[in-house]
Amino acid sequence: MLSCMTVSDSIWLRSDTGRPGPRPAYTLDQLADACVRIADEDGIRALSMRRLADTLGTAPASLYRYVSGKTDLVDLMVDRAGAEYRFAPLTGDVRADVLDIAEQSRAIHRRHPWLSQVTASTLGPNSMRYLDHLVGALAPAGLDPTATMTGVALLSGWVTNFAAQEAAGMSAGAAGGGAAHIAAMLEHGDYPHLTALMTGAAAGGSAGDVADADSRSGADDGSDANDRAFRAGIDALLFGIAPTR
Repeated sequence: MLSCMTVSDSIWLRSDTGRPGPRPAYTLDQLADACVRIADEDGIRALSMRRLADTLGTAPASLYRYVSGKTDLVDLMVDRAGAEYRFAPLTGDVRADVLDIAEQSRAIHRRHPWLSQVTASTLGPNSMRYLDHLVGALAPAGLDPTATMTGVALLSGWVTNFAAQEAAGMSAGAAGGGAAHIAAMLEHGDYPHLTALMTGAAAGGSAGDVADADSRSGADDGSDANDRAFRAGIDALLFGIAPTR
């Protein structure tokens, strides 16, 4: 965890000091690319020093010239995924700028489902660029540093959690068993607030219509229901982070 790591432990700073011995055969980017391929193809559990060595055609012991272990590999591959962002010039419209980067982050998580299963111990250069851009997107809201960084954490966490549910095949309406299940449960207990919510959602139609729509949305990553839910989450967070944006 970050709190247990000193600055000198970071692979991004450690790699600048150089190490004795022959000239390195691989760059950190090459190691990261190989790790990403392994995780994309076979999942994060397939990643190990031995598997990486086999992929590169070298001995596991030789990798310790570059990294200290799997924690370093995770840091490398998370940062490598961060290279896929394309940062457009900021417009000053907080919602538009935040949503642009959030949509990109969601797409990157779709391409690399393992991202929602790991946590980098330190930020690499690409992760720093992501952080810098998101801080810039929130800047027009005039937040103090603590509120800004809290906002970044909340927005990033929403994307990660949403992407994890999508990777698990859950649709936007599947929480709690889905709208159909919730509607059925309302018939067997006193849940006034949920009843009012479902009644409002079904305005212009029946609760069954809402449930049917939920069912039709399925677990399709590109479904309109998932897209609407994702953006609604971003809007709700922004309302709390910067209500006067």
